[in-house]
Amino acid sequence: MIGTIRRHSTVLWWIIVAAVIVSFVAFFGSNQPNLRSVVDSLGGGDRGKIYGRSIKSDELRTAARRVGIMMGSRQMPQEIQNQQIYEQILLNDKFREFGIVVSDAQLAEFIKQYFRDPATGQLIFERELEASKAQGITEAEYLEFVRSQIANRHLRDIVEIPAQLVTPRESESEVRRANEQALVTAVFFSASNHLASVQLTPDALGRFFTNNIAGYRTADRLVASYVKFPSSNHLAAAESLVAKLPDLTLRLETAYNSRGATSFRDAQGNPLAKEAALARLREEELRRTAVAMAGELANEFYNDVAKIEPVRAENIETVAAARKIKIEITQPFSGTERPLGLESLRNIGQTLAALDPSVPFTEPLPALDGVYIVAIRQRIPSATPTLDAVRARVTEDFRRMTSTESARTAGQAFHNLATNALASGKSFAALVAEQKLAAVDLPPFTIEMSMLPGLPPQADLSSLKDAAFSMKAGEVSNLISGRDGGYVVYLRERKPASEEVVKAALPKATTELRQREERAGFSEWFGNEWIASGLQAQLAPKPKIGALGTGTPEPMP
Repeated sequence: MIGTIRRHSTVLWWIIVAAVIVSFVAFFGSNQPNLRSVVDSLGGGDRGKIYGRSIKSDELRTAARRVGIMMGSRQMPQEIQNQQIYEQILLNDKFREFGIVVSDAQLAEFIKQYFRDPATGQLIFERELEASKAQGITEAEYLEFVRSQIANRHLRDIVEIPAQLVTPRESESEVRRANEQALVTAVFFSASNHLASVQLTPDALGRFFTNNIAGYRTADRLVASYVKFPSSNHLAAAESLVAKLPDLTLRLETAYNSRGATSFRDAQGNPLAKEAALARLREEELRRTAVAMAGELANEFYNDVAKIEPVRAENIETVAAARKIKIEITQPFSGTERPLGLESLRNIGQTLAALDPSVPFTEPLPALDGVYIVAIRQRIPSATPTLDAVRARVTEDFRRMTSTESARTAGQAFHNLATNALASGKSFAALVAEQKLAAVDLPPFTIEMSMLPGLPPQADLSSLKDAAFSMKAGEVSNLISGRDGGYVVYLRERKPASEEVVKAALPKATTELRQREERAGFSEWFGNEWIASGLQAQLAPKPKIGALGTGTPEPMP
């Protein structure tokens, strides 16, 4: 195992060094082995069936390649990739069934219309194509992908519910509902008002600790040892290497054009001048080259460690001592924490969790500031502390929970009192004054709002909307639980949308409602076809059908 990893590691670092010098663009190929495994898993001997006929090899490969382009650098679970590949096969089948063929003229018009920089209006198709080529995608594959997106649009035009099914009355009703305002008065019951009444007895504290002991159990923790090969030690050598590149200027220009001028901004978000952007690209290349050089030393160190038998984590310290390299030791940390000293390593907790006695240390791990090799020095198992060890924390938790429960009890009692008082004809304001409580008139809100400036932090807008728009004017809500206790709201009025607002919002709302109905129609149709095709039954476990029948991607804009 270690020998295999060591050979892989040597090749890996050789490729990294070459890639740093050759290209400034991210390498798409990292997804390809993953997709090949998906194709293999779907296409062993039996590639499955669609509507009873066998799926052909080229269908599977085309669909998998299209999914790879859509995924980009994202990683997805294999079962999701399987589903998306089958969805593309179903779409292709429907393109053939409905005779949808995208001509060269349609392709050219689509590119002319939609492949433009939104800031400048400049055509960017060539830039996107060059970036795709740098990611291992051929021009033919990329154009086929674009054709499939256009075909997807045509398919939607055929099967979606006609827009005229949405009547003006439906649109107007939707606008009025969305713009109706709720005017409410809230009475808050805060835990902080009940802290003084909490009875903190030894028996009560002990029972609370016993009932909630799982929450005080310490997590499994690790102590890691590591060696670091700083990239800063190689900046001078990297500068010399980069400076000698004969076509450095051309490469910087290519990278700049590939990313686009708007991708380079200063700390305030303002676009950088081209000269400053090129300088930044050169600095990025310098740092990547320095990291790659540090990686060569890390790989040599790793190979020496991997030669020692038996395989143990302590072998890192043995090689470090022989090479006079300092070993660093972390403080104990849980798997969800990023340990001090290893902050620049992403997902280090997951990486270490995958180690075991047969592979007790990592391969060289590149980061922005250098390359690391990390081993687990000690595993500290989870443990249950005594009450005395966590008394201060338990006391604070007990006071907070008890005072919160008291606040909610008071709020529920007020709700009951208010319900009876309002039924007998007493006004809400009179009841609040009689109970010597403070009432707060909240800012008006609609059911469509996602933010409400001025809303007190104790209130949650989503819960507030649920309560207010389920009541009639003059009614009081049940207790709404909050972080600090709870609150009760009284609906003073549901104010209809003004005619001016309705008139102004109606055209846009009509368009959006029609689009929503159309998407719903396509979603239902595709979901039915997904089941009828037999593809869903061939996936194990069966994925959940998503927003467009399955997870079918939206067409390009």
